[in-house]
Amino acid sequence: MRVIGVTSPLRAPVADFVVRHGAHPRVTMFDHGYVPLRPLAAAMQDDDIVFTWLVREVHEADHRPPERHTVYVSSPSETPARYQRVGAYALVLSDRGILGTVNSTATPAPGTWSLPGGGVDPGESPSEAVLREVFEETGQEVVIDRVLTLESEHWVGRSMSGRLEDFHALRVVYGATCKAPSDPVVHDIGGSTLEAGWVPTRAWRSLHWTNSSRTLLSQYARKLSSGQSLK
Repeated sequence: MRVIGVTSPLRAPVADFVVRHGAHPRVTMFDHGYVPLRPLAAAMQDDDIVFTWLVREVHEADHRPPERHTVYVSSPSETPARYQRVGAYALVLSDRGILGTVNSTATPAPGTWSLPGGGVDPGESPSEAVLREVFEETGQEVVIDRVLTLESEHWVGRSMSGRLEDFHALRVVYGATCKAPSDPVVHDIGGSTLEAGWVPTRAWRSLHWTNSSRTLLSQYARKLSSGQSLK
């Protein structure tokens, strides 16, 4: 994945880099001398996913974002395989609430709720991937409204296949709307999703969400549901 920083949507990039394994894009952007303000786009360009941020120059009072690398599993007899995966996820709203999925026993956190989404296939754009994943996991057809953020997590742990991996997850997160919500149906049987459901907007905090999903909901759910600006 490449990340681009522009100081105006119509100007040439002031920063352009490939995200190294384990590197947080916000940290790398800071090291290039810029602070992300808001995302502008995530698209395929020349067979690569390019994420574009509107940025400003680093000020003296700015602090470098912390680097985060949590090791969950270690094995003295096993060298973890390095793997960077780009995924696409969506915070989907409708008149029935927020669309959520429940993780299956094939995941490290069975029974927890999360936002729908998954890995981007080769040659697929993030927007194409999120529409596909939302339908596979919930049976809902949604409309993308905007790009919300780019997340990065880095850890060592077991994959669904049992392989020990040095895993770097890059997640493009969208805000989306479902105009004709129905009872969710999981089409991808046997995968990471056990079930799916609509969660009333005011009740989402009562459920056990993954840390990343809870953070996203805390930051964006109220603004999206009320139509507030995300700038």
